[in-house]
Amino acid sequence: MIAWMVHNRVTPNLLMIVLLLGGFLMSSKIKQEVFPSFELDIISIRVSYPGSGPEEVEQGIILAIEEAVQGIVGIKEITSTAQEGSAYVRAELLEDANPQKVLQDIQQEVDRISSFPVDAENPVISLATRKRQVIRLNIFGDIPERALLETAKMVRDRMLQNKGITQIELRGARNYEITVSVPFEKLRMYNLTLAEVADIIRIRSIEIPGGKVETDGGEILLRVRDRRAWADEFARIPIVTSAGGTVLYLEDIADVREGFEDSTRFATYNRMSSIQLRIDRVGDQTPISVSKAAHTAMAEIEADLP
Repeated sequence: MIAWMVHNRVTPNLLMIVLLLGGFLMSSKIKQEVFPSFELDIISIRVSYPGSGPEEVEQGIILAIEEAVQGIVGIKEITSTAQEGSAYVRAELLEDANPQKVLQDIQQEVDRISSFPVDAENPVISLATRKRQVIRLNIFGDIPERALLETAKMVRDRMLQNKGITQIELRGARNYEITVSVPFEKLRMYNLTLAEVADIIRIRSIEIPGGKVETDGGEILLRVRDRRAWADEFARIPIVTSAGGTVLYLEDIADVREGFEDSTRFATYNRMSSIQLRIDRVGDQTPISVSKAAHTAMAEIEADLP
């Protein structure tokens, strides 16, 4: 066979051309990675318990979760952390376990727990995913923090309109919050407690689904919307209504302000306040395609920046 190919020079050349073309075609289908891709078989359970200490978190939440999930098939190891105001339980899965099946089993077992403290919030259960970063973009300038945050959100929203960009995370931005300060003298004057005021604010700032109504034209969704987002909206919440119709509003007994949360961490770039946009890739996206999409989007956005 080898001798025949030596005397027949056309066959080796054709074979070489076929191999070269095949290699070229297959090389275009090779997935490009910055680092090797792997999956994290970890399920996390987070429960917020405002105002509690680590011991209360352990006794009231963590022990109950550990007891509920320890018999689930597919869990290799359980690690728990109790800290002030929150509980974190981490379940590492066996290599041959079905993550989605174990996630559903954990969700069902945790939902059956009825001994959680009254003030504890609903558990957040999720399968850990690894975000794959492509680009970090800094938005910075000598401008007020609120204007910087609004600019960063505008850039993020416009970049997400590009089909090649799927996920962007803001970093270095402080959370915007509403602060309500009620002097003790005001509470005593109107025979109120801080818990009563907090309950009224909570009830007056909710959004509740009310089901649906079937009509000839289709379904009508019902929803009670009384959510508030700004300080002046919270300030007009009625706290006490007298028999004569006089209304005592929150602004009459409290100082209602809006602003950024207190934090010991901050981000700067070139000695100016900065907010970072981390652009990640998901699914079959490649680093090069996401990078090109980001540069294309920013070329249009930069013209509109302050």
